[in-house]
Amino acid sequence: MTLLWLGVAWDGQWHVDVGPDTFFTAPHLMFYAGSGLIGLTSLAVVLTTTRRGESPGDRIVHIAPFRAPVAFLVSGLGAAGHLIYGATDLWWHTVYGFDILELTPSHIGLQLAMQTESAGVVLALLSLREQPAGRWGLAGAGALFMASAEISFDGEVLGIPVSLLGVGGATAWVIGIVVGAGLSWRWLTATGAAFLLLLGATLVFPPFATRVYADAIDLRLRDNAVNESIVGTALPYYLPVIFACAAGAVWMARRRDLTPRQAMLLVGAVAAPAVAVQSALFGRSTEGTPFLPLLLTVVAGAGLCWFGWQNAALLRAPQPEAAR
Repeated sequence: MTLLWLGVAWDGQWHVDVGPDTFFTAPHLMFYAGSGLIGLTSLAVVLTTTRRGESPGDRIVHIAPFRAPVAFLVSGLGAAGHLIYGATDLWWHTVYGFDILELTPSHIGLQLAMQTESAGVVLALLSLREQPAGRWGLAGAGALFMASAEISFDGEVLGIPVSLLGVGGATAWVIGIVVGAGLSWRWLTATGAAFLLLLGATLVFPPFATRVYADAIDLRLRDNAVNESIVGTALPYYLPVIFACAAGAVWMARRRDLTPRQAMLLVGAVAAPAVAVQSALFGRSTEGTPFLPLLLTVVAGAGLCWFGWQNAALLRAPQPEAAR
């Protein structure tokens, strides 16, 4: 997923700073390689699970003769969608040449497929929460899911900027997942720290790789090249602070014996609009008042934070009663 994310950030940088590309340029190959690894891993897990049967506590979906763990079904479907839309992207490049706009039909499909893959990766790492590597992996996967939401959701629906709902809702869902996994409030802080590392890599890698690759294939940067990461600068850079505040809120909620529903609804209702404010302040919102979109973000954040807690609880609980 990291390979996929950095490849997408590099591809966006290439379009802005250089321009001409084909389906087989290095940024394309990088993010398709990441998606391919996700797909092959998911396929291997599904085939292995089908062969060995089910274990007690597994969350398995039966599809004809196959038995697929929920997490790897989600990530596998995302990877399959990525390959299908990759074929339409190849057709687009064949017919029209290099891309001019970001929001081509194939690109919209690729973005939504990437978001699905990152959700599957979060759920897959959740299953390894008993191991230190799994807990750190969950923190990193949560960071990737939130970063992907920033570029996956764009445009407007009924005059409401989807980006506000997307990144705010993704943040709330990740908070619910981490808390619902039974991890301490410290792992919310760790998720914020993982996002900070991802932000640093996204700020540094795409401009550097663009300059090196352009020199390698004898292309020059545009005269108006930005020379800074267009994806990295769009990310909600103060999100680690919000996660630290969410960690404090969860710690206080546990001390005051609040129910998970009360705690998650409250934390999600505050955290989601706090993240979305950056989009509203830095040009991602539409003309006019942002109050209605932010109000909807409050509602979506509360619901998705509680939904994330339920997702984690149902996946980790050996019996459904334990997820209440």
